[in-house]
Amino acid sequence: MDALTDILNTLKLKSSLYFRTELTAPWGVAVPAHGRVARFHIVIRGQCWLNIEGQAEPMLMSNGDLVVIPHGAGHVITDAEGSEVKPLAEVLNEVSYSGTGPLVYGGGGAGCCLVCGEFAFDEVNSHPLLDNLPARLFVKGDESYNTTWLDSAIGFIAHEAASSKAGANAIIDRLSEIILIQVIRATLAQATEQIPFLSAFHDDKINSVLSHIHQDPAADWNVERLGQLVNMSRTAFSNRFASLTKMTPLQYVIFVRLQKASQLLLTTPQSLFSIADSVGYQSEAAFSLAFKRQFGIRPGEYRKQQGQVAA
Repeated sequence: MDALTDILNTLKLKSSLYFRTELTAPWGVAVPAHGRVARFHIVIRGQCWLNIEGQAEPMLMSNGDLVVIPHGAGHVITDAEGSEVKPLAEVLNEVSYSGTGPLVYGGGGAGCCLVCGEFAFDEVNSHPLLDNLPARLFVKGDESYNTTWLDSAIGFIAHEAASSKAGANAIIDRLSEIILIQVIRATLAQATEQIPFLSAFHDDKINSVLSHIHQDPAADWNVERLGQLVNMSRTAFSNRFASLTKMTPLQYVIFVRLQKASQLLLTTPQSLFSIADSVGYQSEAAFSLAFKRQFGIRPGEYRKQQGQVAA
């Protein structure tokens, strides 16, 4: 199993298009911060300035550029530096935006078309991959790693966003997930410094070990056995794994086991003992103690509490 795919599945990633824009200068929109979401903006036509809260310098975006703001930070998008900025809610109210069709706004000057959306993540489960992503992930439209298929995917999203055909949202959801993975790959390709956990996918040996752990978290893993998978000594493997992920190998094994267990608690009627056994715990008591350390609540209480939320 590919570790990155399994991680994204665990996060229960959901993409949601919230609008396509047709903006004319002068214009400026302030998007508020929001937890547990990653916003994205794709420039389909024209250009704009993006200023992310906590970032020192604004960035100019133009045709084909794609940015993902992974931690839901507040940000401002304008046609030019110094343009008047209004909160998003005020803009939507001003133009009586109904949620369908393009958001048309601005002063009638030079035009800019954006496709804007967000990835929502599960409220309970998290992962170091998500936690350690940079404040912004940026793919320049004219860079070599912005492949033809990515251009096609962005164009297809723009087309579906402009239509009201049945299934458009489902298509956008799937393409958005693909684009997020491509943005992560592009970030790795252009990274000049190590990014905790993300850099582990750029290391063939550690990436291979991650995939083995995700494929079979219940296996009787120890540091020596994990190192043997990639022909590394216990010490060399442990040091490299910790350097790239900021976790020890066994800490990550436990993390994955308990993430799997949390999904089973909510999606199956299996007993606690059965779930404990399926993720590598020989006793329900040991499983319950480990689960509480990670989630702050015992598995039976978690099942009841989260089941009620889902209902």
